[in-house]
Amino acid sequence: MRRRSPEEWRDWVAEFSQGQYTEAWRGIMCFLRWVQIRTDNGYPVPTNYEALEGDLYHSHLLRRMLAGKDPLLNPPPESFGYPWYELAEQGHAEPTEVRPWEYAEDKLLINQAVWNIIEKKSDNEYILSYKADPTYYLLKKNDDKWRIIRLQRPV
Repeated sequence: MRRRSPEEWRDWVAEFSQGQYTEAWRGIMCFLRWVQIRTDNGYPVPTNYEALEGDLYHSHLLRRMLAGKDPLLNPPPESFGYPWYELAEQGHAEPTEVRPWEYAEDKLLINQAVWNIIEKKSDNEYILSYKADPTYYLLKKNDDKWRIIRLQRPV
């Protein structure tokens, strides 16, 4: 199934609401978008009520859409188990925890999330990627402070 664009979803709300209960229909639209994005990313909708309710309650993506923000094209990197929207939207952030991952030499743990080392330039500078996202990031340490910056194109 083809994913609808934000404009198509707005048209969907207008068509289904017929000018009545627009906010309720927008909530339904957010739920349907959430279901589609989850399934597109390999997370099927839970098949029992308790699991569905738990997933709804804990979904940062659903809360983002209910707040009127569009979902990102790719899931954002994580920071301490939560979506790192600051990094995804602004293109830079200051991680508070950076250390080697003990299970593989080609990975770093940044704010408790595992990142892939694409290139180690020095002990204070790395080119990284997050999971399967093709976006590259520069991680650099200056004055005992780490900074991560999204790169515009692969290095």
